Amino acid sequence: MICNNCTNKRCPINMYCLPDWLAYTQNSKSSLYLTANYSIFNAGELVKGIYILCSGKAKVMLEKETSKVDIIRLAGSGQVLGHRGFSEKMVYPISAKTLNESEIASISNEDFFKLVRENKDLAVYMMMFFADELLLSEQTFQISGMRTSREKVAYTLARVINAFGYADNTTRQIDFGISLHELATFAKISRTSFSRTLAKFIEEGILRKRIWNYYVADEAALASLAGMEIQ
Repeated sequence: MICNNCTNKRCPINMYCLPDWLAYTQNSKSSLYLTANYSIFNAGELVKGIYILCSGKAKVMLEKETSKVDIIRLAGSGQVLGHRGFSEKMVYPISAKTLNESEIASISNEDFFKLVRENKDLAVYMMMFFADELLLSEQTFQISGMRTSREKVAYTLARVINAFGYADNTTRQIDFGISLHELATFAKISRTSFSRTLAKFIEEGILRKRIWNYYVADEAALASLAGMEIQ
């Protein structure tokens, strides 16, 4: 994807860099075309740069001492990956994999720092982005403390929608992108409980189902249960 002609309104480089720096990014970035289930980076690796999903979907995972892997974040087109590694140690604490065929822009540490220094709007955005990500991270770790399966499923659906958008904005068709098992893992409940809660949401008019697809019928009710905005 060519930065100068990019229409992705979720990409921070496209939205917050000056025209000359868009051209600089186009010439300095590496474009990666990855298959599904491809490791973008792994926990313990040195940070080589930052990644932006030009198209596609990815999941971010935290490996626990029990060898259990938790999905802690979902990312869609235009979103940033690899930022959690930017610290004094410059080592990734988490791993990321593609969920489908994806195009990813890889920007080196040196070039990313240069972009932030020379584009004040990008610097402000990244500061707010890190704060928002910290809040979402805290909410994700707190999900097991939520009182009901309804809250957990609603929160998971809200995170999916905010990451991937709707498959169809008019009908509000949910673009899941990951399996029901992985959704249940993210929600920290069993697959059976997740499916049962989806069925309950349909009965209550929060969701609709047609064949295998799910649609949000009452976005306000879903957001209220999730405890977060759906954007």
